[in-house]
Amino acid sequence: EKKMSRLQMQHVAVQTVWLEPADYPKLLACADAGISLHTSTSGLDLPMKILDLFGCHVPVCASNFQCLSELVEDDENGRTFENSQELADELWYMLRPLAKEGMKQGLPPHGYGDLDRYSEALQDRPRWDANWTENAWPLLER
Repeated sequence: EKKMSRLQMQHVAVQTVWLEPADYPKLLACADAGISLHTSTSGLDLPMKILDLFGCHVPVCASNFQCLSELVEDDENGRTFENSQELADELWYMLRPLAKEGMKQGLPPHGYGDLDRYSEALQDRPRWDANWTENAWPLLER
């Protein structure tokens, strides 16, 4: 927090807090969108943070890498980006409807524009345990 306070940002506040495990999904569900800056040296591991956000039906903007498409389907359940300019463009595109209309209407988190569509796509996604039972467990039983 000290380091961030030295940046003298006018419209941004950064605070670090400790959450109880039961409060973590509640906090995530309040977000309009998540950002994943995860990159993979192997190109094979997937970020758990995205799974946490998806579990709360929160769409993401994720830094693209080799196997990310197994999790984030670009323009289906979120967006991918290659560099900082693309991230800024994607966030502007996704959050602009909130700035235009959402503040007047009191829209729920991720309940407008493409974010609403991405969030809807996540609601049909199987939960972790069901996905494991269907896909991973049969491979281990062999």
